[in-house]
Amino acid sequence: MVRSLLKLYLVLILGVAAGLAAIDHVLVPAYHQQLSETEREREKSYSYLLSLYLERYEGDRRRAALTRLQDHASESFALIGTDAAGHLGERRLRDLRDGKLVFGTDGDDAYLPLHDGQILHMSKRNLDYTNIELIAYALLAGTTLLAVVAWLFYHWRELNALREAAKQFGSGKLSTRAGLSRRSNVYRLARQFDDMASRIEASVLQQREMIHGISHELKTPITRLEFGIALLRSGDAKQDPARRAQGLEKLRVDVRELDELVTELLTLGQLEQGATPVRPTLVTSAEMIDGVVAVVARDTADRGLVLHVRNSRPYARHLCDARLVARALLKLCRNAIRNARGTVAIEAHTDAAGTLSLVVEDDGPAVPPEERARIFEPFHRTDGSGDSHVNRVGLDLAIVRRIAMAHGGQVSLGSGEAGGARFVITLPALYASPDTDARAAAQPG
Repeated sequence: MVRSLLKLYLVLILGVAAGLAAIDHVLVPAYHQQLSETEREREKSYSYLLSLYLERYEGDRRRAALTRLQDHASESFALIGTDAAGHLGERRLRDLRDGKLVFGTDGDDAYLPLHDGQILHMSKRNLDYTNIELIAYALLAGTTLLAVVAWLFYHWRELNALREAAKQFGSGKLSTRAGLSRRSNVYRLARQFDDMASRIEASVLQQREMIHGISHELKTPITRLEFGIALLRSGDAKQDPARRAQGLEKLRVDVRELDELVTELLTLGQLEQGATPVRPTLVTSAEMIDGVVAVVARDTADRGLVLHVRNSRPYARHLCDARLVARALLKLCRNAIRNARGTVAIEAHTDAAGTLSLVVEDDGPAVPPEERARIFEPFHRTDGSGDSHVNRVGLDLAIVRRIAMAHGGQVSLGSGEAGGARFVITLPALYASPDTDARAAAQPG
C-alpha cells in the first residue's frame, strides 16, 4: 500500500505542478485580452484619478509630481514615449491610441496613455513573498496527501476484501464470493470475480458428478465381466458348448459396452476442448433424416413402435458437418425409442431465413420442467419416479448439446403433443438454398 501511495502522490504532485505552469504560460496568454478587459474595468477609477492628477502638470513639474506620487505608492512610475512601447504588439498599441489602459503579458506592468501623447509606465515592485508561497505550497501538498490517503485507504479496504476472497477460493472454498456492494468503486471487478467463481464452482461440481457417473457406469459392465469370467472358469470340461458360447457372447457384449462408453468419453472430451474439427458440407435435411431412419427402423419395428417422419423443405441444402449432425440426431432417436410407448416422430423444419430445426418427439414419460436444463449434463441423475428419462442420463445428450454448439446452434427440451419429451436441435442458416422444384417433383410424396 505504501508503494502505491507514493506512486499516486508523486503523479498528483507532478500533475498539479504541470497544471500551474500551464496556467501561467498557456491559459493567461490565451485569454490575455479578456483578462485585460476585466482588469481595466476594475482599475477604471484608479487610472482616471492618476491621469487627472498628472495632467495638471507639465514638463519638470510633472516629473516632480510623479516622484512625490511614487514615494506613496507600491508601484514604480516612468514616462515613456510611443516608440518605447513598441514591444507590446499591434493590438495593445491600438488600445493605447484609443486611450485605454494596457497591461503587460506577465501582469506586472501597466501602460496608461496621457492626453499629451506620453505614456505612464507602471511596474509593480517585487515584494518578497517566498515564505508565504512556501507555506501555501506546503498546505497544497499536505491536503493532496490527505486526499490520496483517504482515497487509497477506501480502495485498499475493498481490494483487500477481494484479495481475501481470491485467497479462500484458491484454497478450495469454491463457495467464496467477494460480495461487495453496488456503491463500491471496484464493484464491477468484484462482480466479474463472483461470476468467474460461480462458473468455476459449477464446472468443478459438474466434473465431480461426471467422475462419479463414469465410475458407476464402468463398474456395472466390469462386474458383469468378472462374474462371467468366474462362471467360465468354474465350468467343467463337459460344459454344454451352447451355454459356453452364450456366456462368451455376453462377455463380448459387456466389452462392447465398455468400448462404446470409452469412445463416448473421448468424443465428449474432444468436443469440449474443440479438438473435433467441424467439416461443413452441403447436405439436404432429407439426406440426413433418411440415413438416421434407415439405422433406427429395425429398432422401432422390434419394439412395435410407429415412426413418423415429416420434413417441410426436404431439398433445402444446409452447410453443416453432416456426420456430426446425423450422429446427434441418431442419439436423440435412440433416446426416444428407449422411452416411447407407441410413437416416435422425426421432423425437420426450415424457415424463410434458412434456419434448420431438427425435432425428435416421443409419447413416453415427460421430463419434469426443473430437470430439463440439467438433463444435458453428463451422467445426470435424479431421484425421479423411475422413468428412464429422468432416472439415468449418460453421455448422449451431452454430446448432442456439444455438437449443436459446435455449429453455433443449440438444443432444447420441451413437452410434446403426446405428453412426452420433445428435443429440438436448431442450426443457424450458414448457408441454405431454395427447394429445387424439379427434384421435389421427381420424388413421390
